[in-house]
Amino acid sequence: MSNLAEINKNIEAIALEVVTLEADDISALGNILKLVEELEENSRGINHSSFLTLIPALKGYIEKLALRETDDAGPLDEGVRCLQSIYRCLSNQAVFGEDISHLLERLGFRCLEAEDGERATATPEQVVVEDGGEGIEVVAETETSPMGEELGEDDREIISDFVMESLEGLGTIEVSLVDLEQDPGNLETINAIFRPFHTIKGVSAFIELKKINQLAHSAENLLDKARNGEIRIEGTVIDLILESVDMLKKMIQGVRSGLEKGISLDNGVDITPLKERIDEVNSLADQMGEKRVGEILVQKGAITTDDLEEGLEKQKEETDKKIGEILLEEKRVDSKEVISALRDQKRFGARQIDLQVKVDTKKLDNLVDLTGELVIAQSMLRQNQWIRAGNDQKLLQNLGQLTQITSSLQTTAMSMRMVPIRNTFQKMLRVVRDLTKNSGKEAWLEMSGEETEIDRNVVEELYDPMVHMIRNAVDHGIEPPDEREKAGKRRRGHIHLKAYHRGGNIIVEIEDDGRGLDRERIVERAKSGNLITDEAKLTDSEIYNLIFHAGFSTAKRVTDISGRGVGMDVVKKAIERLRGRVEINSRPGEGSTFVISLPLTLAIIEGMLVRVERERYIIPALAILESFRPDKSQCFTVEGKGEMIMSRGNLIPLIRLHGIFGVNGGYINPWEGLVVAVEHEGGQIGLLLDELLGKEEVVIKSLGEGLKDIKGVAGGAILGDGRVGLILDMAGIFDIAKGN
Repeated sequence: MSNLAEINKNIEAIALEVVTLEADDISALGNILKLVEELEENSRGINHSSFLTLIPALKGYIEKLALRETDDAGPLDEGVRCLQSIYRCLSNQAVFGEDISHLLERLGFRCLEAEDGERATATPEQVVVEDGGEGIEVVAETETSPMGEELGEDDREIISDFVMESLEGLGTIEVSLVDLEQDPGNLETINAIFRPFHTIKGVSAFIELKKINQLAHSAENLLDKARNGEIRIEGTVIDLILESVDMLKKMIQGVRSGLEKGISLDNGVDITPLKERIDEVNSLADQMGEKRVGEILVQKGAITTDDLEEGLEKQKEETDKKIGEILLEEKRVDSKEVISALRDQKRFGARQIDLQVKVDTKKLDNLVDLTGELVIAQSMLRQNQWIRAGNDQKLLQNLGQLTQITSSLQTTAMSMRMVPIRNTFQKMLRVVRDLTKNSGKEAWLEMSGEETEIDRNVVEELYDPMVHMIRNAVDHGIEPPDEREKAGKRRRGHIHLKAYHRGGNIIVEIEDDGRGLDRERIVERAKSGNLITDEAKLTDSEIYNLIFHAGFSTAKRVTDISGRGVGMDVVKKAIERLRGRVEINSRPGEGSTFVISLPLTLAIIEGMLVRVERERYIIPALAILESFRPDKSQCFTVEGKGEMIMSRGNLIPLIRLHGIFGVNGGYINPWEGLVVAVEHEGGQIGLLLDELLGKEEVVIKSLGEGLKDIKGVAGGAILGDGRVGLILDMAGIFDIAKGN
């Protein structure tokens, strides 16, 4: 007998993993498979057929569990207990006389009849022949290749899922790590970072991506020490984990590329330098051990305090071992007690989470569209002239109930698209961190309103504009530390990122306490670029909005961050695509505030339904300032400017909607009709129309390729009577008003 100590160590480790195994825990299954493979390697000198046959049977069953071909972990637990029984017989030089054929059948291990009457047992990994005695002969053995072209469909699917889920998990790690830097003692955040690393480590072991497994394992160990209080979270640790995230992303993207191109899944990334740095930090950490497990064992009376102290002392010498392993080796505690303590620890640290199901985004969007169609159909039904003329109370009651159900269904469908803006906000923490590190400036980012929910499509589109504005806040807004001190400010600049709901819209504010916008320099650059001729006619808001022109920059020199005049025009275009707007408030020497107003969702628009003759239009609520029937004294004609209307003490241009869209009829005199004052980019106009029909939430419909470029129209909506109302585009309406 050889390697008995190592075999015992393997079996106990497998038993500990199996008893705490939870359904669908792929990472744990990966760990178990790796341990079973180590056991197989250490058992090559063992001359016991049942023992050697049981190991590949367990490997095959673990793969079935991982592939979700079964969810019954019972046979796995029974197989491990059988291994323990065989090992006890081997170590005591006793005979193991039990028939394990029934267990092998439960594990799905195929038994074949050989031509010479001997019994053959086959697995996907190897073929073995049992001769009836205690000997065993390996007839054939195969090894999987890490080449994309040689993988089967099942393997490709598993690896593809691994790539997708790992990249998603790394994204959450990145967000949580930067958040942790703000609150190093937050155990929940540390655990949130630890879990994705643990999953990547386990699954990569299962699918034999060794370098990914090794790096994830090292990073996981670092975090394990952090959550056990052995390592203090500070800049070096944060940097190491962020570098690990970046390198893992690169390797996993290499796996995806290899899978698609049918080449090696290893893209040649060298993990050695980074892994050595992580391992060095791990080795220097104070070895405090798993205090919680040790304390539970003491509390249960399984060990004494002296046992725990001696175990912790030994752990300082054997830093790669956990306290449970050491206590088992020292025979101070039974494995069952350690397993029980681990279960208690798991229960103590567990937190209840809502069950989540991943849904294809196309299916989700289709559900929202169909719900919108249902709302339209229900509204058309209610407005049917025969139903409105009838007096069937039961029918009206049923229609009322249908309206409530439809409204609830629409609200639920829309809420499924809503996600907190938190992830996008927290990504800005790393942006600020990297920018200040590269620029030599000092700044910190404060966030509020991260729980504010917004349409998934909106939040995805919001990321790039926010990055551009954060970059500008650091590079243009926040002054160098010495300059801030001379101005009587703190050396460290402050950027406040805030989100909240207002009037059915989401408002995102980016405020900094830097130098503010330089009005005179903006005017100077605008004149040199022929954007303006006379700034006297422009308000501060209109001047500040000049920075959104393509190619516009006030930077005296180009930096790695900004200065090329690219960015703020991207911000404007992106926000307008989202049917939103940006406002700028600046205080010289005190800072600037950029206010982004966005609709909660891109699928539904809230607006005012208005009538011009027989046609109806929807004016976005976001643009409306007020609606009123003007007095004759409020109406003017100004030379060179045309018709003007007095609104809130200001004269604004009056635009006749029937003139824009060529609708015959309508009121000729403004004081006979109604005026809706709207704003866009700091400018205001009054829209003359016939009637306000009321506030509406309508499902936006595209007008198709042939009508998509009509100026002043953003889309259409099917109204309650089945007719189409046009949704007005304020940017286009203002261009028409200016004669563009």
